[in-house]
Amino acid sequence: MLKNKCKILFLLVAIFALVSTLSFATIEPRTSDDDGIMPISESEENTDVENINNGENISEGEPSSEWINSDLYLSGNKVEINQVVDGNAFVFANEVVVKGEIGGNLFVFANKLNIEGGYIYNSLFAAANEIVINGIVFDAYTVSSNFILANDGFVYRDLKVSANTLNLNGKVGRDAYLTAAKYDFNKENGALIGGNLKYSASSELDIADGIVNGEVTYNKEEIKEESMISRVFSYIFDAINALVYTFVVILLALWLAPKFVDRVTNMNTTKAFVCLGSGIVIPVVTIFTLLLLLLSIVCTHIALAITFLFIAICMSGTAFASIYFGSLLTKFAKWDGKIKFVLASLISALAIWAISQIPYIGGIFGLLVALFGIGILFVNAIYRKENVEEQIVEKI
Repeated sequence: MLKNKCKILFLLVAIFALVSTLSFATIEPRTSDDDGIMPISESEENTDVENINNGENISEGEPSSEWINSDLYLSGNKVEINQVVDGNAFVFANEVVVKGEIGGNLFVFANKLNIEGGYIYNSLFAAANEIVINGIVFDAYTVSSNFILANDGFVYRDLKVSANTLNLNGKVGRDAYLTAAKYDFNKENGALIGGNLKYSASSELDIADGIVNGEVTYNKEEIKEESMISRVFSYIFDAINALVYTFVVILLALWLAPKFVDRVTNMNTTKAFVCLGSGIVIPVVTIFTLLLLLLSIVCTHIALAITFLFIAICMSGTAFASIYFGSLLTKFAKWDGKIKFVLASLISALAIWAISQIPYIGGIFGLLVALFGIGILFVNAIYRKENVEEQIVEKI
């Protein structure tokens, strides 16, 4: 009984470490700059941020809507953040508009993101098709097809962008690290970058004087052909990673759920087909359920926890399948003992990995094996419940 409690405690601690979100965001003081863009010192305190385009102070004032004293989780078709959020904000939506203030970090995954007069006191992490910053952000790390730092946009510290098209009209307080296929700098808006500019492009840009206060560093994009030796080493490392991951999953299964391993090793052909069918249906149902939970907003925390757990299960699908195929190998070779069982499972995992590398058919094969492994986990979990019910009936 004590061992079982220790195992359960271990699982709860692991799950909590994965899904817990801690916010240590602090609202930094706003600073002013009378002469345009200047590199900003980390030691500046108790000053006001000014709009560098029109010189007007941006005062904190009273919040126009409710004040949120915790992290914020939002999803939907169109999401607007008008509140003052004293924490981090996590948003998953088609279109996101930020008009309020966020005391922590903003994490966005969307089709379109627009910082429309909003203020982010810490960092922006965004992946979107189009990103428009027309407000104030302390640091920005973005990946997009089209990135626009509008005239009233101000990145207080560093800007790091990877985009197809990049338009820089607003200003960056410190350094800018840019990667894009097409650049457009507003030459009529004075100094756009207060620190250094490091950019990557297919050819060097003709950047007008005065746009960058610091140094300009150009990194030419080079397409390097992978050599045969590096390709071989890449395959070897991938194979080792697959074996190590499978080995860890097998050891955890033998330690935490030995009865589950016994049920997998004793599966018949009919049950194996049931596992494959379940493995195809369960991910579709799970993804649909997660979308409903995210759209409900109320159950966002539950959806995030289920998402982490579902990702872990999907990553372990091939390992669960290796356990089954390893058991078949031990029966065929007439091997006995746990060490030989683990060895057979690793051989199966290596064979699955090798077949998955075959062009065209390998990807489909690897996907089917992973789905089969997911089905093995769920079907044998249900199978355990059925056995308990049968034992109760027999005792009665």
